[in-house]
Amino acid sequence: METSFLRPVSRKDAYASDITYGTNNEFGFDYLKDNMAYDLSHMVQRGHSFAIVDEVDSILIDEARTPLIISAPDTQSSSWYQDFARLIPKLKAETDYEIDEKRKAVTLTEDGIDRVQGLIGAGDIYQEKGIKYLHHLEQALRAEVLFQRDRDYVVKDGQLIIVDEFTGRLLPGRRYSGGLHQALEAKERVFVQPESLTLASITFQNYFRMYSKLAGMTGTALTSAEEFHKVYNLDVIPIPTNKPLIRQDLPDQVYKTEEEKFNAVVQEVKERHAKGQPVLVGTVSIQKNERLSQQLSRDGVPHEMLNAKNHEREGSIIAQAGRRGAVTIATNMAGRGVDIVLGGNPQVLEEAEQCRGLGGLCVIGTERHEARRIDNQLRGRSGRQGDPGSSQFFVSLEDDLMRIFGGDRLKGIMEKFRLPEGEPIQHSMVSKAIESAQGRVEGFNFDARKHLLDYDDVLNRHRETLYRKRNEILKQQDPAELRSTIMAIVQKSGHTQEQYEKKEQEVGTENMRQAEKIIPLRVIDSLWVEHLENMEQLRDSVRLRAYGQQDPLVEYKNEGHKMFQGFLRTIDTLITETIMNMKLAPASQQGAVSAGNPTQSMPKIGRNDPCSCGSGKKYKKCHGR
Repeated sequence: METSFLRPVSRKDAYASDITYGTNNEFGFDYLKDNMAYDLSHMVQRGHSFAIVDEVDSILIDEARTPLIISAPDTQSSSWYQDFARLIPKLKAETDYEIDEKRKAVTLTEDGIDRVQGLIGAGDIYQEKGIKYLHHLEQALRAEVLFQRDRDYVVKDGQLIIVDEFTGRLLPGRRYSGGLHQALEAKERVFVQPESLTLASITFQNYFRMYSKLAGMTGTALTSAEEFHKVYNLDVIPIPTNKPLIRQDLPDQVYKTEEEKFNAVVQEVKERHAKGQPVLVGTVSIQKNERLSQQLSRDGVPHEMLNAKNHEREGSIIAQAGRRGAVTIATNMAGRGVDIVLGGNPQVLEEAEQCRGLGGLCVIGTERHEARRIDNQLRGRSGRQGDPGSSQFFVSLEDDLMRIFGGDRLKGIMEKFRLPEGEPIQHSMVSKAIESAQGRVEGFNFDARKHLLDYDDVLNRHRETLYRKRNEILKQQDPAELRSTIMAIVQKSGHTQEQYEKKEQEVGTENMRQAEKIIPLRVIDSLWVEHLENMEQLRDSVRLRAYGQQDPLVEYKNEGHKMFQGFLRTIDTLITETIMNMKLAPASQQGAVSAGNPTQSMPKIGRNDPCSCGSGKKYKKCHGR
């Protein structure tokens, strides 16, 4: 590709252009970083006018529940993880804990809590260990029961790396939050990284909803049209293909067991390969990918295997996946956005014609995904630009989707037909049952995303108010204006103008101007970290109020509003106290204001003293919690 016309520029220059191209992660993190800046020159974005999102369903739906988080190591990191990793395997399913696969949740039973208390020698785990201990214990239980190696994550070079369930790609640098990642590290016996404090966060849903105009493109949006409309107020408009689609989408073949299904897939691949037709086989995990590869190797079928473990060869594998006789087994990495050219890339025209004559690229799916959109992405690798092709899914009643959401009904159909072992069923009733199961899962996941958004909207209002307050201070370039803003805060907190001017004389005018610029930002940032943690704890606690016939979301909104009002009062109080308790730096450091934690210069508050936020509670029950 010709790139000589491109030139390296700073982020600020890139955002100053009429059109800025980048990844969703970069845009989201730049927004968060701008709202952590201490100088206007460090801010790069300039408002949110118009966004066009490529593969829009992937970003706004699939990744909607994954927040962007900027964090820092927590020096008070928990040391419980290794203990939990040894303790959890001693608990028994159904007796000590219950699994809800639909909600991807696992909870301790009363017997389980008694068993844990016995194993650790505690009388009452709630009183002796506290809520935080129980939270980490439940995260360790989730890590043990719900998360699988080579499906949800891989262990590579002593590190635990998340696998994206939608794309099948590794996500280095991204970590599960709330102690879950540390619990998985302890489970796999790799180095447990310190826990982190959240400094700033935002979901893609709330980031992209800031744009005045929002649009996007994807080949698979129709099945999610309702969600696009309800969440983003976007209509889905189908555009006809460039050339007529002649791909054959064959009905699913359903088997009783997973073993029968994989045997059938291998047989189908062998037959297609023998006549020279290129074949792409899609698997839902690295585990299944490697299992199928072993079966094909045993049967002497040459093939390429593509998954997150060998992603560095992705380009060369995909480039030749359309060659005559090529067999490629891939995770979702070979789904969205991948263009497989018949006859290889660069294309051999004679070979391309031979492949077309053999029926084009044959796509085989080894399992139905929770979302029809992901299945359609895999199908869409074949029959591109008017080429012939075919697609077919092989399903078993032991697949997660079938077992959790559609198993009983399908089992009844299978038993009704009384098919011998290894014999598949192809019937419209089966296809409808599978579609129905997928529809239920999509509805379930939509509700989960909507639920998350309802809660995040509460925090988003806090975020917008705080960032607006922060930017008002940051963007005041006139020292006199900034002084009057800080003076207003100080007077609101009970100190007089005379006291303020006396402090200014004590530390010097230049130091005071610098303090007025830096201290409010430091106070806001340090208290925001605390507020995020408090809101997270509040969210965990309101779940239990459903048992008392109270709506947890309403409780979260009401309690969160009170906490935020107290938080804003605490900001003003702490800014005032930090400035008024500021000391003149030694001569060698004159002209510099410490950039450390603003609370370091404050007088110590006793745990039983009234909290400075004005809530009326003791400090230990409020911001000293």
